[in-house]
Amino acid sequence: MAERLTRRAVVERAAGLADEIGLEPLTITKLGRALGIAPPGVYRHVTDLADLHAAIGGLAAREVTAALSTACAGLSGRDALTALAAALRSWAADHPGRYAALQVAPDPGDAHGQEAAAGVLAVITSALRAYGLAGDDLTDAIRLIRSTLHGFITLELGGGFKQPRDVDATFARIVGALDAALGAWSS
Repeated sequence: MAERLTRRAVVERAAGLADEIGLEPLTITKLGRALGIAPPGVYRHVTDLADLHAAIGGLAAREVTAALSTACAGLSGRDALTALAAALRSWAADHPGRYAALQVAPDPGDAHGQEAAAGVLAVITSALRAYGLAGDDLTDAIRLIRSTLHGFITLELGGGFKQPRDVDATFARIVGALDAALGAWSS
């Protein structure tokens, strides 16, 4: 007897497929084929493509939270920031479809998505603790880090760096610049 398909299994397979082909090319039809079921059967587990993308984003948030937590454990200051940046970059390279889904903030009514996103923010906040940021300063610092790292990661994943300069050296310099900016941060 075949194992009964669950929403979780559907979302996990969709996330894997998104990593293989990209999030945007992922369709319900392609997912159905990958699951070995007729595409209408996918709708027993997800409402529509937007629901599927949101579910992949929630899965991605939980996975990246675990990866970042592990990388930053016991570190503070520049060491924590460096570990956070390197872990995010590495995770995104390994999971490009999930990474794309992670970039869309969950809807306010999506309790599971909000909870998963809060986990990511909690890890980043913890990694930045040594900088003594709070309130709007912390919010702005998190936005600076996310925007900077996302820009680099997106360009790297898309083949945007063709110059002979070592990309890892550039990345280290960017993290150093973020550290300097956060060290001098004030309202």
